[in-house]
Amino acid sequence: MKTAVPARIHLLPAQAAPCAVVIRRKPSRCFHVIRWDTRSDRIEHGSWFEGKLYAKRCDVSFDGRWMVYLAMGASGETWNGICHPPFLRTVAEGGNMGAWFGGGCWRDRKTLMLNQWLPNKGSVPFTFENLKAEHGGEDLSVLYARWQRDGWQRRGDDYGTQRVIANAPSYQVECIGDNGWQNRPTNKHPLLIVRYEGYLTHGYTFRFELEDYPDLLDASVDSACWDNLGNLLYSRQGVLYKYSLRDLELGQAGAVHDLESLAQGNA
Repeated sequence: MKTAVPARIHLLPAQAAPCAVVIRRKPSRCFHVIRWDTRSDRIEHGSWFEGKLYAKRCDVSFDGRWMVYLAMGASGETWNGICHPPFLRTVAEGGNMGAWFGGGCWRDRKTLMLNQWLPNKGSVPFTFENLKAEHGGEDLSVLYARWQRDGWQRRGDDYGTQRVIANAPSYQVECIGDNGWQNRPTNKHPLLIVRYEGYLTHGYTFRFELEDYPDLLDASVDSACWDNLGNLLYSRQGVLYKYSLRDLELGQAGAVHDLESLAQGNA
C-alpha cells in the first residue's frame, strides 16, 4: 500500500510585522497560500493554485503586505508576480526563462531584489535592484540571500561535499558535511540551526535543529524560523507550531494549526 505523503509547508516570516506567509503544497500540483498573524494566531486562507509555486524563491515584504513569487502554470508557462498575500493576483508581473532564476527577496523596506527579471506590467511602491545569483539559477541564491537578511549566519565556510545517489528513482544528490547556518533573535533564545542535506526526493532539503531542545525539531520538519516577536515557528507533516520562550520552557506549543486535511472548498 502506498504511504500518504503529508502536506509540505514553507514559511516566509515578515521582518517588521507579526505575521508569516504559509505556502502549503498538497497534492503535488496544488498550492494554498495562507497569512498567519502570529500575534493573534488568526489564519487567513487565500489563493489555491494548480501548478507550481517555487516557495524557496518567494519572499514577503518587511511589513507583510507584499509577496514576490515565481510560478509555473498547469501548461508549463512560468511568470513572476508581486501580490498582496494570501492572494496571488498580481499587482505587478513579468515573464521568466522557464524555471531558471526568478523570484526575489526584499533587501530592506523599500528595495526588492529581483532574481534576473523585471516587471513588464503594473507598479509597486518600492524600487528594484538586481539580485546577484551567488548560488546558481535555482532556489539557493534567493533562499540564502533571504536568510542572510533575516540574521542567519554561516557556522563555517564548508558547504559540504555533494554526491549523486546511484539507483535513485530520480536525479538526487546528497550533501555531506555542510556547516550550516544559525540564527537567534536575542541572547536569551536558543540557536536555531539548519544544514543542507542535498537535492533529494522533494528538491532542496534541509535539516533543522534547536540548541538545548534536541527532540523538538526532527527530520520531518520542513520549515522553521523566528517571527519578529521572537517566537519559533515551524511546520511538520502539514501542521504549524508556534513556541514562545515560555512555551519552550514549559515544553508545550503555544499554538497549533493542523493544515493537513485542508482541501479546496473546505478551508
